[in-house]
This record gives sequence, structure tokens and C-alpha cells, in this order.
Amino acid sequence: MAQNGLVPVTAARHGHQYWKRFTTYRFAINRTDCAIVLQEVPQTAGAFPIVFRETGEGVEPTAILSLAADMPTPFVSPKGQWLAAYVPSDLRCHPFQAQPIGQNTPDKSALFHLNVDETSGLLSTNPRDESFFDGAGNLSPALRDVQRFLQTRVAARETTLELCQKIKTMGLFEPADSHDGIALPSGTLGISALRLKKLSKAEKLDLVDSGAFLLIHAHQISLCHVAWLSRAQNQQAEQISQRKYTENSDISGFLSAMANAQNDDFLGTSGV
Repeated sequence: MAQNGLVPVTAARHGHQYWKRFTTYRFAINRTDCAIVLQEVPQTAGAFPIVFRETGEGVEPTAILSLAADMPTPFVSPKGQWLAAYVPSDLRCHPFQAQPIGQNTPDKSALFHLNVDETSGLLSTNPRDESFFDGAGNLSPALRDVQRFLQTRVAARETTLELCQKIKTMGLFEPADSHDGIALPSGTLGISALRLKKLSKAEKLDLVDSGAFLLIHAHQISLCHVAWLSRAQNQQAEQISQRKYTENSDISGFLSAMANAQNDDFLGTSGV
């Protein structure tokens, strides 16, 4: 989602506007990764490699959607269909997004601003679409559903960040440049198997009881998807290269035919 298109949803700006539900995942086709939360870790591990990344708010688990920044994700078809077995929660509310504004706030709805991507092509002035606000200036029922979903996700993300902080405090994160010889995206963090092995029984029990071990185990198991993702993107690269070659061949053949026709005309008129 383009960050420069995100603006806070306000009655002053969007009171007379409408929005449409997305019908294609083309907005995610160039996404290289997607942050996830604890509650969706098992489903995510069944479909994507899970790694960790340092953000401005701490370390958080991330699903890898593409191993190369210049390659589209194979999980979105050219027609915009989602092809994986699971859709990460971060992708389900397009064109809306939560912008965290603080922690430990009594009013959980105040934990984030509700933003909308105005460059998404999903905003309209058609009354038949979903309204942003009702006649009293309150969020419409449909948008309140979006807000509740994001509210739940923001709270889950806080818990996830806390668990990742616990893992970090134990010294378990380490840079991960590759897996089984396959390069991983820059900035990737993994779990140190050596450090994990050296943890005390009390530390290991703490990881299990807190739920942090679920993140570690899911990360380790999910790395089996790296090989498949690499193969899929290599095939993508070959197909793109083949299309370019075919296009160039067609152009080359056309130009050759034109040149031959011109030569035939010239030879015919010269009487040779």
C-alpha cells in the first residue's frame, strides 16, 4: 500500500465520499513481505516462510512473499487472484490501514488512527458504494466493522511485539542472510539454534508458557517454504525472459520482413 497515499479518515475530508471493497489482490503483487501477528502464526507457517525484521517499534514476525525486490510475488496471479492457502490479516482491509499512535491507552480504539489509501482507486462519489460516515457524522456500520478488525489486530500486534522483545532479550535473534544456500531479503533475522540450545530450562519454560516458543517453532518449520518460493520465482523469471524474447523475436521478424520486402522492391525496379 503506497504510504504517500495514506491519510486519516475524517468527516471533514471523507464525509461526502464513498469506498468500494477490493475485488483483486493486485495491490499486493509487488509486496516482498507482510507483518503478521501471533494469532495467525500457525496458518501463516503453512503457506509462507516466516522470518523476523527490526522495525521502529521492535522486532516482529514477517511472512516472506517474495525473495527479490524486483520480482512480483508468486502468491498473486497476473489477474489479481490470491493463490496461497491463507491471506495474512494485514492484507484483508485494503484500502484501510491502522496507524499506531501509542500504547497502554485505556481506550483501545485510541491505539491507532484509521487511515485510507487515497491512491488505491477504491474511493468514489457514488452513493451506491459504501459510505464513510452516516448522517450523524459517525463511522458507517461497514467502516466500523473495518475499525473493529483493525482494533483487534493492533492489540494482537502489541502482544506479538512483547513476545519478540522477550526472544530478543534472551539473545536468540541473529542476522539470516540465507537458508540452505538461498539468499534471504536484506535485514532478515532468524533464530540462533546454538543460543536456543544453551537456554536454561527456566528460560525454555518461560518461552513456552508465554507463547513466544510458538513464534520460534513456526519460524523454524516454515523455512521449508524458502526452496519452493525460490523455484517459483526462478520459473517466473524464465517466463518473463521468454516473453521478452518472444516479443523481441516478433519485432525482429517483422523488421526483417519489412527489410526483405524493401530489398525485393529495390531489386525488382533495378532490373537485376
